[in-house]
Amino acid sequence: MPKWSAAPLEGVNGIKFGMSRDEVRKAVGRAYKEFRKNKFSKTLTDDFGICHVFYNPDDKCEAVEVFGECEISVNGEVIFPLDIPSVKKQIPDLEEDMGSYISKKLSIGIYAPEGTPESILFGEAGYYE
Repeated sequence: MPKWSAAPLEGVNGIKFGMSRDEVRKAVGRAYKEFRKNKFSKTLTDDFGICHVFYNPDDKCEAVEVFGECEISVNGEVIFPLDIPSVKKQIPDLEEDMGSYISKKLSIGIYAPEGTPESILFGEAGYYE
């Protein structure tokens, strides 16, 4: 299982918010596919198989969503994949929002429609505003 580290509001595993699409692709160093996350997406998302990277209209990284068999730690503490009550001990401002849990302060979103986290998203400051 890959072990990644994240710094809320800064980046994930070498991917920094504000990096260009080319810089992100070099930092990840894996094959990717471009796609639109949904019909409202204004830009293409990169799918690296273990994460999705989202870009703003200027093609700068604004968020990274990690999923699958990956362990994510923040400040040396594992926060994914943990159950929501355990994550709330580390991120107390998580609020439930239709199957997701969001910390606006840290721009972190956890998708857990059945109560078990399936993915975790780290965004730049204000991503969930």
